[in-house]
Amino acid sequence: MYQSTQSKMKKVKTLVSQRGGWRNVFDHFSGLKLAIDRYPAQTPCPKSGQGNTVFRLVSGWEETGQAFHNQEGRLTDGLNVIAFYLNCSLKEAADEVLRITGGDISTIKKHEVAKQMNQEKVLSSSYCSNEEKSKRLAALQKVFAGAMPADQSPIAMNYLRSRGLTLTEAEVQRFSDTLGFHPGLSYYCTEDKKFKGKFPALLGIFKDKDGNNLTIHRIYLKPDGSGKAEVSNPKKMMSPPDYVGGGAFRLGEPITLAGGGKYLGVTEGIETALALFNANQLPCWSLYSDTVLALFEPASDITHVVIWADKEPSQAGLNSAQKLQEKLRNKGVVCQIAYPDFLNTEKEDWLDVFVNCPTNIRGYIAR
Repeated sequence: MYQSTQSKMKKVKTLVSQRGGWRNVFDHFSGLKLAIDRYPAQTPCPKSGQGNTVFRLVSGWEETGQAFHNQEGRLTDGLNVIAFYLNCSLKEAADEVLRITGGDISTIKKHEVAKQMNQEKVLSSSYCSNEEKSKRLAALQKVFAGAMPADQSPIAMNYLRSRGLTLTEAEVQRFSDTLGFHPGLSYYCTEDKKFKGKFPALLGIFKDKDGNNLTIHRIYLKPDGSGKAEVSNPKKMMSPPDYVGGGAFRLGEPITLAGGGKYLGVTEGIETALALFNANQLPCWSLYSDTVLALFEPASDITHVVIWADKEPSQAGLNSAQKLQEKLRNKGVVCQIAYPDFLNTEKEDWLDVFVNCPTNIRGYIAR
């Protein structure tokens, strides 16, 4: 039964390829159609409609159907995408795809399946095509070339103060490899496909697991830095040319502990990490999202980690923190979760805690 089911799945995917690829299938579903229209940009969850940057199609998707969802992780092919979207089994997803294509898998030959599976394997093994990688690197270099360290910009410093942070220019200078500023970045609204103008932007340099620059996060600002720009999505990550898992915005160096080993904190947001440093000089690396948080891989000399989780109704941040905690403990790392629950609100992060009462953020004591 297992083999016959697997054979059917492979034949269905081969049939889809012969009938014009996954674009013709996804186009039948409104949530997935939005992802097609906005590719390669991120979109709300195609199933729930929630969020702005939750779901995206992965390079090569027309042939493989693969996509990425912030909560679900990588959806490895079109059948997995349809199964997720319809909340059904893979077998039921295959039946639905057959209904849409109107095809007959009995006509599919073994050599056609083998060719399709080999092509799918090649496409799935690379993060994006060489052509797409070159485009992304060029876009990143263009932004990087026009940037300056954040501490040298009154606008950037004003924005940090508007968020309730009290960091000095000298303290922000310590993060000059990670925090930058651009005086005027173009903002393109993916929702209505319109150029909205140029805005100053606080930049976060996201580094891969080996510490190499990988991509850039932009927070679009008001002209004077008194807050975020009044656009639909003022926080945007530039499309990375490679896999982000294990990477981070590195805000501070790990602390060497008196009893041996090193301590590092991790959290989701950049501003949250800055609040932890602002409170008592705790180094904290921002991992961008709850999904990337769960993928974090500390260096071998990091022996103690605190995960400064976010509180939210979905508990996505806490769930990812628990996954990371289990993974790190299995590797012998002393790992704790710090969960913010001081303000009696549905959503709360450690920046909120800092603004409300900085003394609630305590220093680290090795245990």
